[in-house]
Amino acid sequence: MDASAIKAAAAATSATYRSFADATRSVLDLLERALPDSVLYLAHLDRAQFIHRIVDARNGTGVGLRSNLAVPLGDAFCSHMAEDRAPRLCNAVAAHPIYSALPMQERVGARAYLGVPLELSDGTRVGSLAALRHSVEPFTDADEQLFSMLARVLASELERESNERDLRRFNDMLRDQARGMGAIGRVARALAGPDDARTAVCEAACEVAGAPVAFLLEPAGRDFVSTAMAGVQIAPVTIQPRGDAHTGPGRAFTSKETYFVADARTHPALATPLVEATSARSAVFEPVLRDGQIAGVLIVIWQAPLEALPDAPAGVLRLLAAQAAVAIEHAGLRARMGALALTDALTGLATRRVWDEELPRELARARRSESPLTLAVIDIDHMSAFNMLRGEREGDRLIKETASRWRGELREVDTLARLDGTEFGILLPGCGLGEAIDVLDRVRGATPRGQTASAGVARWDGEEPAELLTARATDALAAAKESGRNATIAAD
Repeated sequence: MDASAIKAAAAATSATYRSFADATRSVLDLLERALPDSVLYLAHLDRAQFIHRIVDARNGTGVGLRSNLAVPLGDAFCSHMAEDRAPRLCNAVAAHPIYSALPMQERVGARAYLGVPLELSDGTRVGSLAALRHSVEPFTDADEQLFSMLARVLASELERESNERDLRRFNDMLRDQARGMGAIGRVARALAGPDDARTAVCEAACEVAGAPVAFLLEPAGRDFVSTAMAGVQIAPVTIQPRGDAHTGPGRAFTSKETYFVADARTHPALATPLVEATSARSAVFEPVLRDGQIAGVLIVIWQAPLEALPDAPAGVLRLLAAQAAVAIEHAGLRARMGALALTDALTGLATRRVWDEELPRELARARRSESPLTLAVIDIDHMSAFNMLRGEREGDRLIKETASRWRGELREVDTLARLDGTEFGILLPGCGLGEAIDVLDRVRGATPRGQTASAGVARWDGEEPAELLTARATDALAAAKESGRNATIAAD
């Protein structure tokens, strides 16, 4: 790297850019001049979706690296680099124990890799500035210093643009109708606080629309699932959009414009259980947009029929939808920070938190498909005695090995979670009680080191809440323990 590149990098740190995209182009142009024989790219590390997406690239055509190319996060060099599992500068990729085994290396066949993270002021690493080289010439420490300097430029520009965008949203909010200012102000305060602001959005929507019920639904695969509600306390609502996405009822969930339903009682955009639980007569679907894409839908429900959406709340609902986008974004950031809580550190299985969130969704799927669903609670027998004889360290190893063996006996669609200590939960969708007992006997039989396990099994009756279904399986487990252990007992 020559002195001109250093001088240009220094100038980049004090330059003024029109946008983050402008800064990205300038930085990659500078690097292309300094390292003309290298493949250069800026990537977004989306941990929420577990995706590594290339934002912009230079000289990548020959190896198939281009803008908007997305691969699983764990397949890419940058994920391991940003999480400090592998070095930022590696001039022997083919010999490195991590980089050599990645699908990205199979794709590009690089000799050398250099990457630095884009780190925000709060320490969050949201992207990477990276280079690949196929020639024998190695990257140098000076190259790494150059990349680090330019990555700081891009991170600073990204935060500046984000702050300006937030400020514009706030100013737009202040200019809207005075009637909604109190509600909007409360949502703004909730957004500035440490708690989830999505419920505050629903409460404000009820207030400004003069409606008793509101829901915020977010995409979950092909479905939309409620993540917040106001005016009613029911299990999470799941709606699968039906009909044509452009002209039919599915448009309520795909349109980027307000969708009003005058008669909600028979409209296919609303699930029948939702209509019954809320006494809905009319409703409005307000899209929640984030970067121009559907991030959710704010549904406001009236229990008296309306011929049309009133003009007064319409503009405020659009502002609330913008705030809902921010609330969803904040919730996503908190979810990333709490990602460790989603996976049990010892076994790698889902935690109780994941179990508690997934169980209502599985019940909703079973209700829609009218298919059976069975829940089991399984526990390793005599664990206290094992720990006393062999020590807690060996006990942890037994739990870890048991979880792996049990997982191997289940289908991909089945859920296995560690609930507490040696107690695990199993969800078996599409599985009747008799079949479930056979599965649990097979799972228990896979318990290693000569240990045994006991299980309680309960089939969902199609109506009972998640808590009651879990309680029945837990009671059956207790009966299995009392009967002498090493048994599977079905709940009444």
